Amino acid sequence: MKKMKVIGIVGSPRKNGNTNILVQQVLEGAAEAGAETRTFILNEMNYKGCQACDYCKSHDKCKLEDDLAGLFEEMKTADGIVFGAPIYFGQFSGQMRLFLDRCYSLINADFSPRLPAGKKAIIIGTQGAPDPAAFQGVYEEFKGQISNFMRMDVKDTLVGVGYHAPGEIKNNIELMEKAKNTGLNLFK
Repeated sequence: MKKMKVIGIVGSPRKNGNTNILVQQVLEGAAEAGAETRTFILNEMNYKGCQACDYCKSHDKCKLEDDLAGLFEEMKTADGIVFGAPIYFGQFSGQMRLFLDRCYSLINADFSPRLPAGKKAIIIGTQGAPDPAAFQGVYEEFKGQISNFMRMDVKDTLVGVGYHAPGEIKNNIELMEKAKNTGLNLFK
């Protein structure tokens, strides 16, 4: 039996931050279930935003040969992808937005996906705002985009609400357990 592969894409500049902690919990659960896991910290990668050159529409990849080229290859072979980003100024962090713009190279000119359909996806968000519904639109929109453009099966969206200091989220035992169980059950 083929070993499942799950990658985490972290759009937070804080390596020890709440977003990455939640992503790692999901990956830990997936690893316990037998998956091979790997994390990509966007803030530590060297990449530019989409250049709107449309090279990717006449070729099967982005023209920019930066650190995202390797990540896109990993996304092709991954069975599951955990997308994690904090909310900054009412939207996903700039690191995640730049990455998402470049995902334009993962769809064909007719908007059909280049990635194999049916990959399992988890969306992780963290926000300082105490109202869980404050940025629900951001998560819903992103879920729609990866479902439509990439034909991913979004299994769950987990949001850490009201956290500011890095690592604070560890005190939310219920959310930490839920994140781990989400990873454990990703392919069930």
